[in-house]
Amino acid sequence: MSVGLDREGQCLLLHAAPFLGRRQLQCLFAHFRSVQAVWEADLPAWRAAGLSAAEARGLEGLRRRGTCSAAPRDLGRQRELLAAFDVRILALGEPDYPPLLATIPDPPPLLYVRGSAAALQHPQLAIVGSRKASPAGLDLAREIAGDLSRAGLTITSGLALGIDGAAHRGALEAAGVSVAVMATGVEEVYPRRHRGLAGELLERGALVTEFAPLTPPVPGHFPARNRLISGLSLGVLVVEAARRSGSLITAASALDQGREVFAVPWFPRHAGGRGGLQLLRDGASLVETAEDILLALELWAGQQALPLGGAPEAPEDPGCGGSDCRRVWALLGYEARDLETLAVSLSLPTDRLLAALTELELAGRVQQVGGGYLRTR
Repeated sequence: MSVGLDREGQCLLLHAAPFLGRRQLQCLFAHFRSVQAVWEADLPAWRAAGLSAAEARGLEGLRRRGTCSAAPRDLGRQRELLAAFDVRILALGEPDYPPLLATIPDPPPLLYVRGSAAALQHPQLAIVGSRKASPAGLDLAREIAGDLSRAGLTITSGLALGIDGAAHRGALEAAGVSVAVMATGVEEVYPRRHRGLAGELLERGALVTEFAPLTPPVPGHFPARNRLISGLSLGVLVVEAARRSGSLITAASALDQGREVFAVPWFPRHAGGRGGLQLLRDGASLVETAEDILLALELWAGQQALPLGGAPEAPEDPGCGGSDCRRVWALLGYEARDLETLAVSLSLPTDRLLAALTELELAGRVQQVGGGYLRTR
């Protein structure tokens, strides 16, 4: 005789069972198309869905007892967290499961969602990149995310520092929708510095994870998380990334899933842009503005105009007077140059060079970073 459990309890119990891994749950949900149907089936039906005899017997005992003594986490506490954070659980095969995600080779059997589950049904574009991005990279990620939001796309990323955070903020600043895919339980925001951002996301989008509540941030979970970022999206834009990075893992997942991959070109000596250059060599589509992405995704065909802010060329007028100011502005780019290099290149005394740089900083055209000075716009 089975112990009565609601759907939420059934999901948590199935997820906690040590003999049911991701593959077994995928088989069950793909075969039965609902959590309730899995729970109400019998041993022969579970075997027909792909479970081994031992796994089917284990599931029969799990249903009979209505609990799992070998569960890695406190199921009662998990129930409390789901209620406290108003979490919905989406199951593979059920109608509200994100349709695009269901098509990837390794879809998560269960998704835990805070915020708007409907946001996962919208067309999405993933924007990812370095945690230690340059000011220019952060500005570009924010700008493109905002433009894509205004064009109707939901912006999806991983809530990390750097490019991820800038992409989320760009979407929110444009009054758009953004989705953050997490590598922890849905109740734990990681990194903690983004708790405020997560709160803003919940007002217009969603936090989503495949990991059950009480799952801490474990390094091995982040590569798994990356396949969800790409799997939810029509394509992935890598703004700035090293050659070996999680962003390139996301791009590789996108290719495996048949998604579009986009990359921003950077100077060859720009360390944070080398991963993007590698992607471009490997066939990724080059992107300078949101319009490039919309055209590639055929979302701009036949339209007369889009509400895009665009990415204007850096103005020749630096916004301050004096020949020294204009000469310094003309030499600077989006790669930092130190004071000594600038002084030698311009043949300017240090005091005049510093005066010109101060003018440019006050005008909002130049920013001082660890390696020197660079343009901000």
